[in-house]
Amino acid sequence: MQRRASCPVVAVIGAGFCGTLLAILLARTGDVRVLLVDRRGRFGPGLAYGEAQRQHLLNTPAGRMSAFADDPEHFTRWARARDPKVEGGSFLPRAVYGAYLQDLLASAITPEPEEEDSDFDPLGATWRPGKAPEPPPRRDEGPGIICLEGQVIDLLPTGDGMRLRLADGRMLRVDRAAICTGNPPPAAVPGLPEALRGDPRHVADPWTLDPKQIDPGAPVLLVGTGLTALDVALALAGAGHRGVLHLVSRRGLLPRSHRSPAQYADHVRQPKHHATPEVASWPATALGMLRALRAELRRAAQLGVDWREVIASLRPVTAALWRRLPLAEQARFLRHLRPFWDSHRHRAAPATFDPIAAMQAAGRVQVHAARLVDVVEVPENGRLQVTLAHGQQRASLEVGAIVNCTGPATDLRSAGDPLVAALLARGLGQVD
Repeated sequence: MQRRASCPVVAVIGAGFCGTLLAILLARTGDVRVLLVDRRGRFGPGLAYGEAQRQHLLNTPAGRMSAFADDPEHFTRWARARDPKVEGGSFLPRAVYGAYLQDLLASAITPEPEEEDSDFDPLGATWRPGKAPEPPPRRDEGPGIICLEGQVIDLLPTGDGMRLRLADGRMLRVDRAAICTGNPPPAAVPGLPEALRGDPRHVADPWTLDPKQIDPGAPVLLVGTGLTALDVALALAGAGHRGVLHLVSRRGLLPRSHRSPAQYADHVRQPKHHATPEVASWPATALGMLRALRAELRRAAQLGVDWREVIASLRPVTAALWRRLPLAEQARFLRHLRPFWDSHRHRAAPATFDPIAAMQAAGRVQVHAARLVDVVEVPENGRLQVTLAHGQQRASLEVGAIVNCTGPATDLRSAGDPLVAALLARGLGQVD
């Protein structure tokens, strides 16, 4: 059998949304071989689209979720082939998008070698230390994707590329590598005593929540008021939980809502887009940018343009805006303005937002602008008494459980990822 021409080997470390889509797009070029490496051996949906329950919806309408920029209707067509009711403005279950990614990957994966070529090593650069003094010569290989289960724990640059060290002792020689390991789990809840961090009444990772383990009549404290908190609140309500859900964050801001599917359809028929502002003239301070954005929103409103279009218009220049800010101004933005930006930029699907608003109107969801400062056990009933602080004011609540909905940890030094730790330790990476 004739060998395929050799081509560069690119390792993509992590097979969630980012890693899977990168592998697919690289494979489409037709001139690279991709090793898609995932520690769990689950390729495609990742945490965001693989662990979701049916009531957990995409936070973006289907018409804006295509995997391919040159075919913006690709996902909508794929979903409509399975459900004729799907429209561009539909907010579909996240698990559906996970199936979409898996389907795309399945069609892009390199097929198994033919039997007569049984000595062909699809990785072409795999060896175990101690079994060979040097890596074997790279085999002639063609483009495509090979999926490999394993955890990459280190990355070693070499003169001819780099070597990846896996937890099981294997080493991979590749030309380039992309780190797509995704978001780390949430950091510990601030104000939670160390003694309670392993307590069953404290859910450290919201995606491991089992509503059956929580007293259905007891109040529950959700630390965080973003999209994760909304998903957890709906999961508890869907499981029959009757107690009050207390959502707490420093600013007490819930995500804003996307347009309804009907409004989205109207926008498609008669679009009112907003051109990307000339941000080069915006002041390079957090407050200056806030004022410039507010002015842009006022101008758009006078033209009948929805505020969401103004936020969307900043997507191509968001990174440039961030880089223009000095370090002190970046810190000021994170400290004072990020919650306001997040609540407008990371919006909720109407089918998520509306029931939360209804629960809030009925008193079943209560939002607190405060921080958690103390938690003690109530011996009489086994519940937890939490103390919330807002300035000099203090308030106490008695809850049956605390769920960490603060979102991914932002300090990678404490994320517990061995690959990130190795890169930081050897100066190949640094925390911004």
